[in-house]
Amino acid sequence: MNARPEPRTHAEMHARKVAADRRCEEAALRLVPPSSRPVAPALPALPTGDIVLGRADTGGDIGIDLQQLMEGRLLIQGASGSGKSWTLRRLLEQTAGRVQQVVIDPEGEFRGLAETFGHLRVEADKLDAAALATLAHRVREHRLSILVDFSDLDRERQMIAIAALFGALIESPAEHWSSTLVAVDEAHLFAPFGGHSSAPASVRNASIAAVTDLMSRGRKRGLAGILATQRLNRLSKSVISEAHNYLIGLNTLDLDIRRAAETIGWDARRAFDRLPMLKPGEFVAVGSAFTRSPAVTRVGSVQTHHKGAAPKLVAPAPLDAGAAARLLDIEHLVGVSAADATTRAAATNLSPGARAIRGFIRDPAFANAGRAWGALLPLAPEGASLAELATFLDMSGEELTAALTLLDLQGVLEFSGEDTARAVRVEPHLARELRS
Repeated sequence: MNARPEPRTHAEMHARKVAADRRCEEAALRLVPPSSRPVAPALPALPTGDIVLGRADTGGDIGIDLQQLMEGRLLIQGASGSGKSWTLRRLLEQTAGRVQQVVIDPEGEFRGLAETFGHLRVEADKLDAAALATLAHRVREHRLSILVDFSDLDRERQMIAIAALFGALIESPAEHWSSTLVAVDEAHLFAPFGGHSSAPASVRNASIAAVTDLMSRGRKRGLAGILATQRLNRLSKSVISEAHNYLIGLNTLDLDIRRAAETIGWDARRAFDRLPMLKPGEFVAVGSAFTRSPAVTRVGSVQTHHKGAAPKLVAPAPLDAGAAARLLDIEHLVGVSAADATTRAAATNLSPGARAIRGFIRDPAFANAGRAWGALLPLAPEGASLAELATFLDMSGEELTAALTLLDLQGVLEFSGEDTARAVRVEPHLARELRS
């Protein structure tokens, strides 16, 4: 019998590994009784011939096999200005209405997508982690497409939100599983590699684990992660390894070019020749959802407004230096800065912990947070409903929400229930420590 030839390229090695993994999985399933086998939700039979990503440089359309996209996930990568967000938008537009979509929008660039295709737009800054988890369960239960706008959250709170949202999407009951595209722009913000994040280690690790779970465990639950990132070098390797389809755009840094070459199966020389020369909107497509062999593709047009496009060239205002100084009121700014010099110097000498405490007590909701804490502490570990707490403290719903949000950011509260039955209590471990 002739020996199987050794794979010559990374793409061939990758394809062989995927086939071997699938054979192992099928063999394992044969050992499990049919009634207990996990079943991945199947896509409905839909015509996919008109789902087009763009035009290949060799001529002809590059289509999207939706079923293969769901099974193999997708990573879109390109330097700033390469058109990765445009490409993600094109893919979402082409598949809208054919499959449920959950879109994570960290910069508020995809609002037009929600308006055009009827996705519910959710402002994440108005929901805490528990509410986001409940939202995710309901989205899966009712098979609704949504866009979650993270633009008013800071980076740490974005990571907390991702961990809560993705965790709940994955852990939803099996009867609610259905095929769902989960698209994440700027994915390196949520699953950073190494030290590329200033968030606390616990928050960073939870966020990375949630994105990794989406790309691995999510497949059998019908969830297909579609991630877009600027740099492969900034995205967690555990996330990259779970994608089987790739769109690689313009790259200029040596490390990114080498990583991209390994990903798409090009040798280094070809990658260094071609990838820095790609124009905005040109991507190398490879994977079973597109084509087995890497093909340079010009991504097609989009229907919805693309906020990420660079502004048009406009001449500066025709003012001389004196007029500009008066318009900007520079003298007033200099005076304000001088008056604040003493305060700034004192703040600089504070430790990070002291600066955090200073920010906490200067928050407008601090006084109400103190009243809420004073009411909840004697009730530990039972807690109280939000309605009862608001009545007892004589606060409006908005005032109580702001106060509890400030306390929740310190990790001292625990929420349960939904809607009118929603309740809050002091975090149990903390309550035990305070009693001891």
